[in-house]
Amino acid sequence: MEALSRREEESVMELAKSQALKACDDLVRAFAHCAEGRTFSLPFACRTHLNAMQGCMREYMTQDRLDDMKLDYIAHRSEKGRQAVEELKAARLVKLKKMMGRGNEV
Repeated sequence: MEALSRREEESVMELAKSQALKACDDLVRAFAHCAEGRTFSLPFACRTHLNAMQGCMREYMTQDRLDDMKLDYIAHRSEKGRQAVEELKAARLVKLKKMMGRGNEV
């Protein structure tokens, strides 16, 4: 399978982060409002807002989601990449079916 360059991987990571920030916008705003004008007391006063924001971000920044975004990037980058991604997805499907005990239905 093709690999991403460091620049491409950073680009995918930035895209994932921006999507997560957009999805968690209300929580990010609440934390930012709480943090306004605070320095030393920030971790203590805004802990609940921080934990909520980080929890939301974690939901959108899972390794599975990042892997899917990388595969999509590779698939759209070139025809060879698209073929490699399709082969990988087919292999994952076969592996999943074997794990579920349906290996001979493929």
